Amino acid sequence: MLENLHLRFFRNYESLDWQLGNGFTVLSGPNGAGKSNLLEGIFYLGAGYPYRQAQDEALVHWGADFFVIRGSVLQNGLKYDLEIAYQLGTKRKITKINGKRDLPGACTACLPVVIFSPADLLLIQGAPSLRRRFLDLVVTQSRPQHAADLHDYSNILTQRNNLLRQGVFQRAEILSWDEQLVAVGARIISRRLSVFKTLMDLSRVVFASLSRNGELDGAYISQMIPQYSLEEDEDFCRQAFKDALERRRSLDERLHITTTGPHRDDLRFFLQGHEAQLYCSQGEQRLIALSLKIAQNRLLSSVQSSDALLLLDDVFSELDTVHREKVLKELSRSRQVIATTTSFLEEGDSATGQLTPEITLYQAKGAEWL
Repeated sequence: MLENLHLRFFRNYESLDWQLGNGFTVLSGPNGAGKSNLLEGIFYLGAGYPYRQAQDEALVHWGADFFVIRGSVLQNGLKYDLEIAYQLGTKRKITKINGKRDLPGACTACLPVVIFSPADLLLIQGAPSLRRRFLDLVVTQSRPQHAADLHDYSNILTQRNNLLRQGVFQRAEILSWDEQLVAVGARIISRRLSVFKTLMDLSRVVFASLSRNGELDGAYISQMIPQYSLEEDEDFCRQAFKDALERRRSLDERLHITTTGPHRDDLRFFLQGHEAQLYCSQGEQRLIALSLKIAQNRLLSSVQSSDALLLLDDVFSELDTVHREKVLKELSRSRQVIATTTSFLEEGDSATGQLTPEITLYQAKGAEWL
């Protein structure tokens, strides 16, 4: 669990220190008080990026030139001190675990987080990059070595693209980068396929409990591998990626960019065989996104000896009472849940403190809180 949080020049907070407790904590306050910013700070510490579509520079407090997020985590009897700092002028981000520099996204192994928010609709409606980022987060949370491969792949891809932009190079040069790209990319694709398969198996069960409007399905879309032959075997992925780079090399040279690879893949979701992004109502899309997030939480609970920290950002205002009860009953079992609301809580849920002049803390009754 997250024991404390420190924010410095993050969003609307010049400085904030918060000692957190376990159980079901609710942040109550008016719109614009900074409740969502608090959850975003926690999510950023765990995931390494903001859950809303904001660039790092937009997170820096007005008039400042950096932000810092720190937190102490207790996991399986071990304590981890996490820190992420961003410098506006250099656009440089530094991640530290127990005082030592680490890779971006490495904190997710110490602080697995799952967030539910109105922005979840972007998993269905948004750009492919958002769906890749979501899947890579789930993969990293369950298989921490994925963070290092994503970092290496990004660096290799940058070098290959720089060579392509030169326009003139030796064949041996591009083949060298291809070999490195394939080696790392195959591991990324293989893990993605494996975790996505498990995620969809869980999501189908969750969706069936939330809705009676058909069967949920999903597909991993790749230019490298025909849909009918998707396999999670790493050797298969390596050969498929190598062949795809060879087929598209002339196109890459014309466009001066790498046009195939895990950085171009996508996820698609289907309800009764119809693509959710095109044919489902917004209500159905929201339930699909919720099913994916609940499945993410179940997956993490099954592969780790501790639950993920759950963040609920005003998500229940988007649901009717029946679905709200079902989702809340599922999530309230977790050891540490933090939710936001603009309304006062019911009698019986007592305030435990004032975090800021506008934000009141409540210890809620979990599944009974609506």
